[in-house]
Amino acid sequence: MNLQALVFDFDGLIVDTENPGFISWQELYSRFGATLTLDDWRHATGYVSGFDPGIHLEKLLQTGLDWSRLAPERDARNWELTLCAKTLPGIEPLMSSAKQNQIGIGVASNSEFGWVEGGLQRLGLRGYVDTIVTRDMVINPKPAPDIYLKTVQTLGVSPERAIALEDSEPGSRAAQTAGLKVVAIPNRFSERQDLSFVDLKVASAEELNLARLINLLCCP
Repeated sequence: MNLQALVFDFDGLIVDTENPGFISWQELYSRFGATLTLDDWRHATGYVSGFDPGIHLEKLLQTGLDWSRLAPERDARNWELTLCAKTLPGIEPLMSSAKQNQIGIGVASNSEFGWVEGGLQRLGLRGYVDTIVTRDMVINPKPAPDIYLKTVQTLGVSPERAIALEDSEPGSRAAQTAGLKVVAIPNRFSERQDLSFVDLKVASAEELNLARLINLLCCP
């Protein structure tokens, strides 16, 4: 069975947008003398509406806050940090190798299309990607399989001939349920999630190449 497509998650997998989110919220918490922990944030990694840091902060403080003022400030800080984020190690060489070998490349994300499209353009990766499917294009986000099913359908390949690269548990479960092999590359937040079921777990995409991925697909 030959490898026909690689499907990449975006946030936390292609680029580290998890740390900017965590740091910007952590800074806001500290202004009120509160603490946002890594264990708190793992519930936000990869999930849609899995954890609301604003509600959590209000619960810690036992009072409401003026989000009309605080939310734009936090968003601006998050964006400032995100603009400094570079493509994570090993991702672009893997995309380039796939492209050279006529293997389809998809991006399947729980973020919205504009965020992913803009991020890929900013990082100089858009030219590698054949299709983007995001949560605003399906009924059910990850961990439901919808995003992955639509991605492989758009690429014109069967799930059994595709490999997903994910950083989080919900994304990995979505890909597995859709029928793809799953490679997990966890970060400091998602490493606290359950990734025991994935087909391969590595510390960085630098540990991957097409030969290793083809072997994973053909020789479970």
